[in-house]
Amino acid sequence: MMNKLLLSALTVLTLAFSACGLSNDNLNSAKLRELVLQALDGNLEANVELKGFIDPDIMNRKDFNSISIDSGYINKKYYYSILLEYFDPLLNRFAIYDNQLRLCLIDKSLNGNLSAEWIAKESRNFVFVQERFLTKDVLNLDRLSIYETYDSTAELVYRSISKLVKDKNTSTQTIENISTDFIVTKISGKTDLKSINQTDTFYFNINSRKYLSSKNAFNNFVKQEVKDFAWIITKPQIPAGMLDDSSLPEYDIDLNDDWTKQSGFTEDKLLKSSLTGIKYFHNNLKVAFTIFKIPSGKSGVDYSLYAFKGYSGGNYKKRSTEIYTMDKNYNQLFEHSCGEKKYLLLFDCPKNIYDQNKDLFDIIIKSFKIDC
Repeated sequence: MMNKLLLSALTVLTLAFSACGLSNDNLNSAKLRELVLQALDGNLEANVELKGFIDPDIMNRKDFNSISIDSGYINKKYYYSILLEYFDPLLNRFAIYDNQLRLCLIDKSLNGNLSAEWIAKESRNFVFVQERFLTKDVLNLDRLSIYETYDSTAELVYRSISKLVKDKNTSTQTIENISTDFIVTKISGKTDLKSINQTDTFYFNINSRKYLSSKNAFNNFVKQEVKDFAWIITKPQIPAGMLDDSSLPEYDIDLNDDWTKQSGFTEDKLLKSSLTGIKYFHNNLKVAFTIFKIPSGKSGVDYSLYAFKGYSGGNYKKRSTEIYTMDKNYNQLFEHSCGEKKYLLLFDCPKNIYDQNKDLFDIIIKSFKIDC
């Protein structure tokens, strides 16, 4: 059941009704649930069908809290969403498939207790995913993520904190309106010192394909409230950086619609130490470009398995490794830095398709740049 945010959103949106009983030729909720359970049992064929929904390190782990499957009807066919929730939020994952089990999106960046709802507005279709978790042991936070689903893909278009419960005070950010150009939210509640009643506008950013706010008023308010709350922490904490998800993008890369974006992707095999970033995958070529923001105080050498060549550039510096081989793929790592800001671009490509597509890959690599 969605919380007050979703109830408010329903005043301007209409539900896309779910349905079961599809023909035997198509996917349905029962078949999808069975595939997930088989993959969790270690069935590799089932996980291949799910396009790697279950990571190898969580196969055979039965300590999940819940598996939730919902569906929406779009352009005369059904789409399905899966929420897999664990006590450890690093293992949570969310995916969207069409009725032929074609993967539209996987997101591994969700935390806490999860719920999802398919919602339609005019000709557009969304999945609202709500996270509920604690920070500083006793502060209740909700975060809303909105995914828009298209014919063969889906993407995260909005993410922001939606509720804070501190002591007996509740503050909320609810969706008032969604259009192609902007989302309007209403912020309300009270603190120990004052009442809050204002709106914020998230404008659609064509580069990041997300609704973003220059004010980000509610997230900033919540960050300050959490920072000012004095408490001796005894429980594991959700990373504070998740409050910054609505910030403007800090990089550009020239990729067309053939590339599927996967937020919250964690790479732990092709790097010396694991990093979480955004992966862009070409399903036909089986090629990936993954972008990581390097933590403060670190550099590319802390994550690269191979040595970097020398820097080039002035204030904006770039360096890369040579192309190297990992299993049946070619890989290369690029570091871009400007001041304290540092990013890695990881290229991962099967050997058998590299030569005939090298010019395309070079164009994409050269297009990558970070804000400076």
